[in-house]
Amino acid sequence: MTRLNTILVGIFLLVNTILSYAETIKLKNASNNVMSAIYLPGENDESPVLLLHGFLQTNEFSTINRLASTLNELEYSLLNPTLSLGINNRMQSLSCEAIHTHSLDSDAEELKQWIDWLYEKTGKKVTLIGHSAGGPVILNYINKNNTARIKHIILISLSYYASGPAANETKEHAKLAVGLMNKNKDQLGTYALNYCKTYPTYASNFLSYYNWNTEKTNQVIEKFNNKISIIIGTKDKRIDSNWRHQLQKKYNNVTSIEGANHFFDKTHEFDLNDAIENILTNKIKH
Repeated sequence: MTRLNTILVGIFLLVNTILSYAETIKLKNASNNVMSAIYLPGENDESPVLLLHGFLQTNEFSTINRLASTLNELEYSLLNPTLSLGINNRMQSLSCEAIHTHSLDSDAEELKQWIDWLYEKTGKKVTLIGHSAGGPVILNYINKNNTARIKHIILISLSYYASGPAANETKEHAKLAVGLMNKNKDQLGTYALNYCKTYPTYASNFLSYYNWNTEKTNQVIEKFNNKISIIIGTKDKRIDSNWRHQLQKKYNNVTSIEGANHFFDKTHEFDLNDAIENILTNKIKH
């Protein structure tokens, strides 16, 4: 058997071993939509981990999937949900051009349901790991809720709205949405958001994301600094480099990985794994 075949067989066996222990969990949100998550029980006695995907993605997104495999190998209990984004039993990523009925607040409300489920399932405080736009969802959650059930938070490739290299939303979009809200006309309109150049949604929903800018993000990080660790790649073209440098200068809980992009793919996957394992070891072990 060639080395490549040996590696492929090893990956196949690992994936199937993980799947054999996986359990699909279904809950209903406030809108009566079914939302789902994959639960993997772990063997260690540490804080269980909840992994949250980025903008319009699912729990099968590559960066999240790789982290799930790593954390499973480290024997952490793991919950990997897919936010419904207003879709009943959503299983696929949502297109930019779809009508978006979700908001950052509804995302955070769903996250709360999953945190409560995992806390009650394990009886332990939860460690949150969010990738990209999963970060603002987590920050919105902790800003609005009691954090007694949270052990620690790891934000990977933390993103924000209203500005930055990947932002398509503009002040004109915000002005339109604010104008509609002032007239009590929370109606459907066409905006842009994040990497989406066409993003149909309601005015209030758009503003819930747009208002989560760098200033708001910085305020919440400052408020909960003792609970938060941040990991950012130096080649992340979706994050303003000046903002990254400001975070590094102000906080000692920011890990910068040289050469890594927004998704920590290729060889930087292993750098990300090492960084997360180091944080978990130093922040959540008894």
